[in-house]
Amino acid sequence: MRSIFPKFGKRRPLMLGYPLLHPYDLCPRGGARSSLYILLLFSGFTLAAQERESAKKAVVDSLPVPDEPHQLFYLQRDPDANTVIYQLNTVDGVVDADEPVHVYWIRYAEGGARKELNFLQRTMAYGITHKALGNGAYELRLAAYKDHPLRLTYCEKSKTYHVYTTINDREACLTRIFVRIDGGSMLSPNIQYFELTGRDTTTQTLVSERIKPVQ
Repeated sequence: MRSIFPKFGKRRPLMLGYPLLHPYDLCPRGGARSSLYILLLFSGFTLAAQERESAKKAVVDSLPVPDEPHQLFYLQRDPDANTVIYQLNTVDGVVDADEPVHVYWIRYAEGGARKELNFLQRTMAYGITHKALGNGAYELRLAAYKDHPLRLTYCEKSKTYHVYTTINDREACLTRIFVRIDGGSMLSPNIQYFELTGRDTTTQTLVSERIKPVQ
């Protein structure tokens, strides 16, 4: 089980949608000039496809609701239904202090395949860091939004772990994060807002808050 939003771990090298090839690998018989031309042309097609993809918007109400074993919360974003799962990571029934949360994809747009995050996704977007607080609790920070702390702790009432945070000035059990993206690039998306959703720990009512990132 070992393993998130730019300002929002099994590890696979980043491929950015295509292999990072040397120009000579693309066209070994055509010489450096031909190879470079093909590389630039291929890169142009890739960037154009990325721009078209970034213009799509996910229909929030129609997105799937995952129910994975030991799921803490999940993250969804434009442009599709692919979902990032944040799962309690245990070894022999005990939370793994080195990696208390396992983060991975459910690629609904690819038949529901489970995949690990790549390097950039872990370090700049959907990955999560942790700091032990004592008594089995951890402070969590999302790679793309480190200013909003989360807290992983055991709930005696439900006899399980939850992730807690502040939503609209109320303590809540976090269930979902949605990221609205309006253009930009793969490495620098234009994030309109993060929407946090959870349940008030006192009333159990659903609460949500949209947070616009500081530019």
